[in-house]
Amino acid sequence: MEQRKSKTLTLCERIEVLKKLKTGQSQASIAREYGVNPSQISRILKRERQLLGDWRSNRNPQRKRKRVGKAEEVEEALLRWFSQVRSRQFPVSGPLLMEKAGQLAGCLGLNDFKATVGWLERWKRRNNITFKKQHGERQDADDSGAENWVVSVLPSILNEYAPRDIFNADETGLYWRAIPDGTLAFKQATPTGSKASKERLTILLCCNMDGGEKLEPLVIGKSKQPRCFKNVKRLPVSYRANANSWMTGDLWKQWLKDLNTRMRAQKRPILLLCDNSAAHNAPARLSHVKLVFLPPNTTSLIQPLDQGIIANFKAHYRALLLRRLMGLMDGQTGDNKCAIELARSLSLLDSLHLQKEAWNRVTQATIIKCYRRARFFKDAGRDQTDAAMASVAADIPAGVSNEQFQRYVAVDCSIQTAGDSTDVELCACKQATATDEASDQMSSEALIQQPPATFATALEGLSTIRAYLENTGCQSYERFYRLADLIYETQRHRSVQRTITDYFKKAKYQRLY
Repeated sequence: MEQRKSKTLTLCERIEVLKKLKTGQSQASIAREYGVNPSQISRILKRERQLLGDWRSNRNPQRKRKRVGKAEEVEEALLRWFSQVRSRQFPVSGPLLMEKAGQLAGCLGLNDFKATVGWLERWKRRNNITFKKQHGERQDADDSGAENWVVSVLPSILNEYAPRDIFNADETGLYWRAIPDGTLAFKQATPTGSKASKERLTILLCCNMDGGEKLEPLVIGKSKQPRCFKNVKRLPVSYRANANSWMTGDLWKQWLKDLNTRMRAQKRPILLLCDNSAAHNAPARLSHVKLVFLPPNTTSLIQPLDQGIIANFKAHYRALLLRRLMGLMDGQTGDNKCAIELARSLSLLDSLHLQKEAWNRVTQATIIKCYRRARFFKDAGRDQTDAAMASVAADIPAGVSNEQFQRYVAVDCSIQTAGDSTDVELCACKQATATDEASDQMSSEALIQQPPATFATALEGLSTIRAYLENTGCQSYERFYRLADLIYETQRHRSVQRTITDYFKKAKYQRLY
């Protein structure tokens, strides 16, 4: 009897085997189909979690055996460093990788390690890394890596999870006090000799595929407890702080734990897509959140938030900011202030409320279309019509062209949102934690001391608002009535319930004495 030749399936074939097993096909029939021993199919099933992890990490799909190099710790640290520098769009060459591998080996105490050309080629094959000549406007995007992920990995994600359980999270930087230049909306926006405000925040946004769930934004600033937060019991968004206002490994880990706790309470396992930023490498054991990292240099092509969701959020924020500034300019009496001086009066708390309102204005239709633009749909082909409509226009102020407004929206599109890991942190698989000892922001918000608002002052404000609506001929007062209901309801929950007779008793007591 002729002996059957030994055959080992590739990683791509093993994933296909797992898919067939999920459909109920027997191990024996699959073994016959691939011409392998049934025991190999059984081993594949036992290693399902590890194989899916390798597959979603963009490992070489043609790899048959998981061979480990002569220094596994060096290889893992080098891969983390490579992902980090490519996320910053730095060009990387073979000699540079070999030099960095030697430095990481020294950090690990492996003084006998020597990076050779052969070792580098094997490392590249194991991790599915190729070098290509860069040219054109999208030189930082890996088209082939993105296509391979969309064709090979994305279908399994869409089959395993419902659209409501597929989330994408990403950070973006925001110059929260920035205003248009003098040629845009305000003729004297930036006086001679002054610079546009570059006070920055980092914002983490997250939403699901069907657009029905937008998680509360996480805002990272520099000041731990700004003075404008005094007497504020609850902020409109989650707020954290460190010296650089960057996302760090510790902040990311805590955010993941909080998200996992929330999903565990709902008994709802979800999948979370994110890029391979240095801050996102923090390890965390999660029971209800499965992390999937997008391949390096592909986020501009296949990350949903980068397909228009973040841009739409910023457009709404800029429009709300301009509306506020123009309202202040119209209401000025006496010495008129220019726009940049009015922008400086904007407190961080004011900005957080604008950010919350801007995030609320990002519609479900916008999110769905941006996911489709990133090719998150089961039908074949790509819906170019939906993709072109992905960004819902914000309320652009009069006198500003769409081109000028888009330039204003993109003023902070390239600012850094996370720090780089040191060699020690790369080798230890830990992220640097930026210090929490941050000085208070030296701005007008730190100089203005405002007394806490009371129920009485809130009622006075209601009277002022109603008088303004009456004087301007308001057609409907429904929103005003809802605001008044909200204030009375808030007061009712935080004070002892009184009846009208209490006030009559008080008046009688005052007459007697």
